[in-house]
Amino acid sequence: MCMSQCTQKIRLTANPCLLPRIVKKKFTRSSKMSSTDLWMRDILASYGVILLIILCVAIWMIEKWPTLRKDTYRAHLLGFEMECAELASPYKEHLFKVLQYIVSNDEMLRSMGSIRILEIGVKTGENVQFYPESTHLIGVDWNIKLGEYLVKGNRSWQFSHVIIERLITGDGSSLKEVLTGCVDAVVTTRSLCSVKSLQSTLQEIRRVLAPGGKYIFVEHVPEKEGTFIRWLQIALTRTGIWPALFGDCRLDVDCVADIENAGFNKVSWTFLALEGYVSHPFHLTLSRQHVFGIATK
Repeated sequence: MCMSQCTQKIRLTANPCLLPRIVKKKFTRSSKMSSTDLWMRDILASYGVILLIILCVAIWMIEKWPTLRKDTYRAHLLGFEMECAELASPYKEHLFKVLQYIVSNDEMLRSMGSIRILEIGVKTGENVQFYPESTHLIGVDWNIKLGEYLVKGNRSWQFSHVIIERLITGDGSSLKEVLTGCVDAVVTTRSLCSVKSLQSTLQEIRRVLAPGGKYIFVEHVPEKEGTFIRWLQIALTRTGIWPALFGDCRLDVDCVADIENAGFNKVSWTFLALEGYVSHPFHLTLSRQHVFGIATK
């Protein structure tokens, strides 16, 4: 019995048919793994550095994006927007003359010969120069340091003829802090492009205006349909590139029809294309078409 088992074991071990199969199977598997390793090594050798650079740039962008966005928009405001305001200045001077003839609906302000103006998107305060003496100003802007800029900044002397009544952080789509019918005039310049809701903002403007109050607007509008610039405005807006860098500005917003349908008693406007030297000509090309107008409640 014992001899038989030993003989059987020896025969199994010595079976010549089994050994080559096992060796062949192991050799084939080893070859496949080796080919995969070589392929991965070639990929990493060829593209590894590029992938590492892309990963590092992506991480850097994620960390720096808030600061980069803030700095880009600040440079945009202090650079291009101020230059654009300068180009529009002759037209605004004519448009804003209507403020000189407004009689305030507020009895106390009327007795002092003053009016109350609400401006949405004060930015760097380029419109304040056109406001009458002793105007009571309500400013609406996302800049939480606007008050410090207007009162204590390097240009504060240019705003000394107006009285800062209130500053509201926001975009104008919700003005719940402002009483209905208490404002004599509302002003927006290149601001409706960045509000959360254009319709809500216009309804709020109409609500806070006193009867007979004026809404003065200077807004950039898109180029004509079918033009390359119009296509570019749509592309930069819908991809989110332009709004992300320039304060949520949307280049494809056309506010004229919305203003007409906002319920004002009278709306008049004219189209003008701004021209002149600016430090960023490409920006002007994308936002040079403007509508200048007045709506009366």
